[in-house]
Amino acid sequence: MKTMTALIIKFVMITVVLWVVLGLYGVSFANILLTSVLLTGVSFIGDMFLLPRIKNIAATIADFGLALVMIWLVGTYFYDQPVRLGMAAFISAILIAGGEFVFHKYLQKQIFTDEKVVPEKDIRSYQKDNLQTEFGSEYDIKKPVEDKPKDKNKKYRPKKRKKKNPY
Repeated sequence: MKTMTALIIKFVMITVVLWVVLGLYGVSFANILLTSVLLTGVSFIGDMFLLPRIKNIAATIADFGLALVMIWLVGTYFYDQPVRLGMAAFISAILIAGGEFVFHKYLQKQIFTDEKVVPEKDIRSYQKDNLQTEFGSEYDIKKPVEDKPKDKNKKYRPKKRKKKNPY
């Protein structure tokens, strides 16, 4: 449910930005909706896979590039009237990247809280899963029965062992 809410928030954010910017350039609302559906789908999948592994700034830069390319490509193939597409795509991508920066913080707090990214394992550093158990070859040592004094008045002295310690 949280993922669906995040998807809807992202779709609304992208649609509003594209409606404001591309609406100034005379693009129809149907084309704006098509662009925002495609851009939301591709960038949300990217956010789900990349954001837990890379930092927010890098993910925002990737979303800027993706928005710029997607708006430009969709505009080239689907927009009917001549539009200054380079400038419209650039302005839209900047505004979308600003919204994505805030949206990524929302994702990290709401969706990726339980998910732990495993860092690269370094043998030299201490990590919980980097510990090993030491096994010895000794048996459990118990006091032999003959070591106990038979006479209660005598002081207890353990006898010397006949086995030599192999270490």
